[in-house]
Parts: sequence; structure tokens; C-alpha cells
Amino acid sequence: MTNREIAAVLFNISAILRAQEGSNPYRIRAYTRAARALLRMRQPVSERVAAGKPLGIPRLGKSLTAKISALAAEDSLPFYDELIDTLPEDEGRLVRVPGIGPTIAARIHKDLGPTDPDSLRRAADDGRLTRVWGVGKRRQAAILDALAPAPAPVAVTQLQMF
Repeated sequence: MTNREIAAVLFNISAILRAQEGSNPYRIRAYTRAARALLRMRQPVSERVAAGKPLGIPRLGKSLTAKISALAAEDSLPFYDELIDTLPEDEGRLVRVPGIGPTIAARIHKDLGPTDPDSLRRAADDGRLTRVWGVGKRRQAAILDALAPAPAPVAVTQLQMF
């Protein structure tokens, strides 16, 4: 993962924690500060993790260092998946779309109601999706791309030579 992608995950974690009742504000601030530091870094953190070097982010705790290292090495974080599972199902599906965080997902869910893939496609066709504050044509295209089914694998046939 790139530094920008890891920072997006950390920003999403801080937004989800901020929305939860009774979350530790210092923990939220630590995730936000780490995300901003990642965006300022010139060297990809994944290279530092692969080389076994320290991340180079000041004032970073052991737990957050381990989470960033796991994201850089494995491209996934079980803690993040658990947090997404605490969200309503429709919002959780939207948060997994690149470029959509928990705030935009909550707005879409609030303004459009149930957001299963078919209703999102209908909302995009009707123009209701772009009426949601924070969703423009690019975000709408990203949502529709994420909802599109994966292309079927093309069968390779063997040609006979005469």
C-alpha cells in the first residue's frame, strides 16, 4: 500500500472512532496525527517496513506502529475490518469503496435510505446520488465502478495450424 492509502485507512479509523460513544479522544488524535505524518513522508513506509527499519514517525505508540506496519506489509488490518463491521451494513459496504469515508457513507445512507447495489445504481441514474453533499460525478463514478461486477474471465482457445 502507498502512504496515501494507509493514511486514508487511518483517517477512516479516526472518523469511525470519533462517531462512537465514549471513544478516547487521545486515541482518535493519535490516528489522525499518524495519518498526517504519513502524508508528509517522502519515502514509502512499505519500503521501510520491508527493510526492517523504524517507520520514522515521531510520537507513535507500539500499537499504532504495529498496525501501520501490518497495513504496509499485508494490505489489510483486522482492526479496521472489525470497526467497519460495527457500522450499518450499507455504510460498511460504502466505506470499502476507495475515496469514500465513514462520513460520506453516513450521508449517503441518511439521504438515500437503504443503499444496496441496485438502489445505488438507480439513485445514480436518477441523479439523486450527486445531490448528496460531498458526492460529485467522480465519487459517483467510483461508487458505480466498485459496484460493477468483475468481468468474466476470457477463455483462451487453442488455434490449429493448417
